[in-house]
Amino acid sequence: MPGYVGIDVAQSELMVCHRPEGRVWQARNTPSGRARLLAELQALAPERIVLEASGGYERPLWRLLGRAGLPVVRVQPRRIKALARALGREAKTDALDATLLAEAARLLELPPTPVPPPELEQLRELVDVRRHLIEERDSHRRRLHTIESAPARAVLTELIAALQKKIQALDRTIQQHLRTCPLVPLAAAPGLGPVLRATLAARLPELGRLDRGQIAALVGVAPYNQDSGERQGKRHISGGRADLRRVLYMATWAAIRARSVLAETYARLRA
Repeated sequence: MPGYVGIDVAQSELMVCHRPEGRVWQARNTPSGRARLLAELQALAPERIVLEASGGYERPLWRLLGRAGLPVVRVQPRRIKALARALGREAKTDALDATLLAEAARLLELPPTPVPPPELEQLRELVDVRRHLIEERDSHRRRLHTIESAPARAVLTELIAALQKKIQALDRTIQQHLRTCPLVPLAAAPGLGPVLRATLAARLPELGRLDRGQIAALVGVAPYNQDSGERQGKRHISGGRADLRRVLYMATWAAIRARSVLAETYARLRA
């Protein structure tokens, strides 16, 4: 019988479950622990391995297994939670989570998640750091409106200026990376600047491999029907990659202000 593996990833531990054998064991989430687990999984030759995206802790294992040719899939937590509700699973432990992920590997016929090349991984990390710096800067800007103390305002103002300089330096690094990275074929255009190009390359590697409907669903801009019987509900977007959607939103407004082809489409749709 084909085997299926679920791996619950934590910062320092990996809980592994193999189906249909039902064996559950633990491994260390360290380079040596991941290497031993790779050897075990190669011997098992599973049909599918499922990891839950867990804040980046799963990335080293995902890269290791994917580059070794194993069929590893990264699944968003909301899909696993929906499966748990459908199966009536209420209890939660690391071992039970690994068992649930093994069930997901058996039930969900998902293709392996491709591991990006090192150049795109570096670009993704630059984009992620930039996003966190912007979130921190904007949080301080909002806080500045609520503070009246002059010394506190001075500290925040200085901190905002320092973060802005770091963001500008990071933008230059991203532009340089785009010039030297042959894996980013997106050309510059009105609204399609270096930040958006880098974000698309890093956060939407499926671009060019999936059709436009699938891409829209991944980004989270596809409107979903809410119809029942004779009632036609209001369509709305759901899920997707919110960080990418924010960058696309700002780039769209830049393209509209630049009076590009997208601006003409926007005006026609509004009309």
